[in-house]
Amino acid sequence: MREEHLGDLAEDPEYTQHVSTESLSADEYRRELAALNRVRRRVAALGFLTVVGHGVIALPLVAHHVERQGRTSDAVILLIVTVFVTTVAVAVTRLILGHRPMTPLWALVPVAVPLIAAWWIWG
Repeated sequence: MREEHLGDLAEDPEYTQHVSTESLSADEYRRELAALNRVRRRVAALGFLTVVGHGVIALPLVAHHVERQGRTSDAVILLIVTVFVTTVAVAVTRLILGHRPMTPLWALVPVAVPLIAAWWIWG
């Protein structure tokens, strides 16, 4: 960041103390960089979930609509597709966050979403 874009902040010693990397030790700099990367990963994961979440929510809604038309087998197929889409969403989100793609607890999420949807549709 160039100082001419900072305006009055460039003259404030309290602000420039937090912005300057010259005063940081190598260890502090690594910690700051790790924190920044953690925030970047979280923002990317949230953006990905926002996009994919629409599909995860839309598939059961479409299944509900299709089932009301008497096409039960199509509704079941849509709920099965929901399992796959949710599995991909969970795995990719965990990879973005730097975790293992799937653990036993997170493996339940892709199954729970269509089960709850099935209960909503036929329950």
